[in-house]
Amino acid sequence: MASFIAAVHVVLPMALLMCLGAAIRAKNIIDRPAAKSYDKVIFTIFMPTLLFKNIYQLNLNFGEYIKPIIFIAGGMAILFLLAVFLIPKIIKDPKKAAVIGQAMVRPNFLLYGIAVGEALYGKGNVGTVAVLGAFIVPMINILAAVILEIPRAGKANIAKLFKAVLKNPMIISAILGFACMLLPFRITGILWDVIKEVAGVTTTVSFISLGIGLDLNSAKSNSFPLIFAVMLRMLIIPLIFLPVAVLSGFRGQILAVIMVCFAGPAAVASYPMAVAMDADGPLAAQIVCTTTIISILTIFIFTFIFKSLGLF
Repeated sequence: MASFIAAVHVVLPMALLMCLGAAIRAKNIIDRPAAKSYDKVIFTIFMPTLLFKNIYQLNLNFGEYIKPIIFIAGGMAILFLLAVFLIPKIIKDPKKAAVIGQAMVRPNFLLYGIAVGEALYGKGNVGTVAVLGAFIVPMINILAAVILEIPRAGKANIAKLFKAVLKNPMIISAILGFACMLLPFRITGILWDVIKEVAGVTTTVSFISLGIGLDLNSAKSNSFPLIFAVMLRMLIIPLIFLPVAVLSGFRGQILAVIMVCFAGPAAVASYPMAVAMDADGPLAAQIVCTTTIISILTIFIFTFIFKSLGLF
């Protein structure tokens, strides 16, 4: 029963907040153009602030994170290679193949990582998520950019990709967080209070935004690539990597982070990035919507199993 309650505590707040967002959209309180502006504010202000706060509060000891970093990097490298070389052989349309490849390597890590971490270990007790996120977020953004760039340019433009990555708000936030840790003084007073206030509402506003954006219209036209992408992201990838993670000895917050990496839904930012890089935007949006809905069930199941086995 304790494991069941713990699993419910992880997914129920996310589900209710998304339902609230869906209700807001159904009542036309916020239309889609306004919602896109809302998403942009979350991506450029709220989520980077949350990442900065969590990094700035860390007591870094990278030694204990080397093994999970190697595991996650190795797993993402395998998925990247499959996305580049295998998926285009199955999905002949290069723009659709690129979107599916992006979904494979780009989970909604920061949002789900913080939500799952705080639900399991208490608000603010997500240091492991922040440390690994400082590594994971840049990596998955780079891999996604390369996958989307290949069908457009024939080959990845390294200089262009590097420049784009450095402009990513998450990357800037992570760099600032680590840089401020090196300062001879600490951020305090009103400025720190504002940072905490903004960071504190990020999870809430982000899940409401997900609910507002949920839209599966025209999914029939992409039925096969959509089903294929969802099966990969939500079933095949988790069933391969999560048992390996357990057998490798990962437990607690580190296992929770790995669960989000390999069982979380596709990142919300996948859609605007797909559109910006001339990939199949509608398919990207459908993958985000579908995996987000399904993740409520799958994250619950994985959390329940790991909690019952004493792994969380």
